[in-house]
Amino acid sequence: MRARIAGVWDRLMHWLLDEHRASYGVAVMRMGFGAMTIALILMFLPDMSYSFGEGSRWGEVYYRTSRVDDYAWPISDLFSRQDSDAVTLVKVAVLLAVAVAYMVGWRMRIISPLFVVVLLGFASTNPQLFATGHHQTLRVMLIFLLLADTSRVWSLDARRRRLKGEPPALGFRDIRLPRWVPVLANNVAVILVGAQLCIIYVSSALWKLQGPMWHDGTAVYYTLRLQELALLPWLNDLIWPLTPLVIVATYAAVYGQLLFPLMLLNRWTRIVGLVVVTGMHFAIGILLALPWFSLVMIFSDMIFIRTVSWRWLADLIRPRAERVWGRVTRRPVPVTDDDGEQGTRGSGSEPASQSPANA
Repeated sequence: MRARIAGVWDRLMHWLLDEHRASYGVAVMRMGFGAMTIALILMFLPDMSYSFGEGSRWGEVYYRTSRVDDYAWPISDLFSRQDSDAVTLVKVAVLLAVAVAYMVGWRMRIISPLFVVVLLGFASTNPQLFATGHHQTLRVMLIFLLLADTSRVWSLDARRRRLKGEPPALGFRDIRLPRWVPVLANNVAVILVGAQLCIIYVSSALWKLQGPMWHDGTAVYYTLRLQELALLPWLNDLIWPLTPLVIVATYAAVYGQLLFPLMLLNRWTRIVGLVVVTGMHFAIGILLALPWFSLVMIFSDMIFIRTVSWRWLADLIRPRAERVWGRVTRRPVPVTDDDGEQGTRGSGSEPASQSPANA
């Protein structure tokens, strides 16, 4: 028994300290969360005054009853409903710029905490709009990602290090840390994200099992009939009459979530679990008009995909993307031969062959 415990401990230490885990998964989370924030800001922009600026004072009585904006200084003071609309727009522009930098992975040792602070400050100005499940889950995941090296791959930071021949950063600013410290921090972040997802899935399944409609397989039918949640009513009307599909979807939603942590223990069951929960969130986003929550969960689920699978996908896509990019960027450029005559050729093609006389 002592030898088994020692073996499990050694495997755990190797997993935590040998290398960064889920580098591609946390990079997808970074890009996805940054893109979501940009989309949300642009969506709110036409009604910025009514939702967050001077015009939002109509909801003051609702804001006082919320504790969402009770953050430590200076988070709650970054944005204020007392600001003029012009000042609010300037601050929102700063948030938008920080979100873009976060998405592309530029100077993440500074941008990552700045993004969390500024986003929380913005959300505190209207807790009624940011009290939804996807915003709460997003905040938790962003805080976990503060420990992770989210720019190790697929980022401007990674590109800069590659071009300069620099190794990945192991510390903050000029403080050089032992190699195991940032590796451990990154892997703890991965564990925290995974644990949060498992808690969400299992608790959701346990709540579902308390309702009789999930036991008899009809819950999805009644959900699809809710007109206030129908993003595309005609699509819902095509699906809910399909009784076998509705029953399978109902049981898959419950037991796919309930058994998700156990499915992670084996490679092949993990694939099944990811297909089930990803498909469920895709359906929720399209059929129930909850795209933001679905995206937060789908992006977070990406940490469970192995690095070798991400590299295989990147190797599959990269040649095709480079060929497409080459066609887009190829432009005719003037070419002058030895006789002073001009012609054109594509910037990505080889020079025209010379005649024997000019060779």
